Amino acid sequence: MTNPNVSKTMSDPMHHYQGYWMIFVLLFIVFMGIALVGQLFVLNWRSWLPGAEESMSMFDGVRASVYTVISQVS
Repeated sequence: MTNPNVSKTMSDPMHHYQGYWMIFVLLFIVFMGIALVGQLFVLNWRSWLPGAEESMSMFDGVRASVYTVISQVS
């Protein structure tokens, strides 16, 4: 029988997802800052972020750019 108290190994899929979400949140915060600065100064910030060119809202544009960068990294 296996011991249920054995700690999880690095091959645990949840460890991969935790790293993914940490990268996602970090990039989202950085890109949201860029978008907010661009929005405050009435600049075309969507052309600065990859994948956000045709988005209608700021959140959709930032999310699209984060997914674009993550897909390029992995």
